[in-house]
Amino acid sequence: MNILIPLFSIIILCFLNIVLSYKGKKLYWLYESSHFVGGFLLAALLFNFMGKNLVLLTTLIVSFVWEIYELIINRNRKIKRLFEDKFRYHITPSTFSDTILDILLNVLGAVFYLYLF
Repeated sequence: MNILIPLFSIIILCFLNIVLSYKGKKLYWLYESSHFVGGFLLAALLFNFMGKNLVLLTTLIVSFVWEIYELIINRNRKIKRLFEDKFRYHITPSTFSDTILDILLNVLGAVFYLYLF
């Protein structure tokens, strides 16, 4: 598969989430489905460079890093305020169950891609 399609799709998905982030909990399921789609697209991108097992492991690692990034922003008021004021990017406070669900959806998206292709 061409790497440009999943790469640009990931960029569009991130941009969409940033633009709509001010809606908060109103679009909760959009954000959750974005994790599944993001895992799917990341697997599509990574599959061009590595095997199935490594794609799953890399997706899991990227998911953990992303959730750590969200946790750091939620805990640091200065960084959070910078993102909200300068970029209008709002990150809702994370909970343990939300973090686990996000990681699970990312990995399930990657598994679904690997199942299809």
